[in-house]
Amino acid sequence: MGIQVFKARIAAVSGILAASLIGGAPIASAQTTTSAGQGPQLMNWSSSMSGVATGFQSRRWSDSQYSQIWFTGCSSTYTSSSTHVDLRQDRSFQPDRSWGVKKYTACFGSGKSNGEWHNLANGQHFFQITKIDGRGGGVALDVRKVTVDTSKADQN
Repeated sequence: MGIQVFKARIAAVSGILAASLIGGAPIASAQTTTSAGQGPQLMNWSSSMSGVATGFQSRRWSDSQYSQIWFTGCSSTYTSSSTHVDLRQDRSFQPDRSWGVKKYTACFGSGKSNGEWHNLANGQHFFQITKIDGRGGGVALDVRKVTVDTSKADQN
């Protein structure tokens, strides 16, 4: 395949917590790896989401230029028709930067939904759920598989 440095899909995931024991926001985490001797690399990762609400933020990842986020197997506690995904840059001591919101619908059927964001600044990025079924609250979202791809060269 030849692009293994960029295709470090991680299946070992600690899972998503819908509520924290101390009353904080839901969190997600996943293992990442780096190539030996090459320092930190842009990484792809996979996870799932269960019972997340609007405002949910994913784990952070290092990125520049390009990110693609795939959702497969979406459902919600309401009509199960859509979710809005906002790619954001985590900026210390200043407001986070939004790279734009994408509406995902195909993952609620038998397909996959994805959004692509280009010309990103170097830094820590994450996605945030802004709407579920067109609503700003009161709905929970499940996604069987979430995949973040940080290299345009190895698109799905």
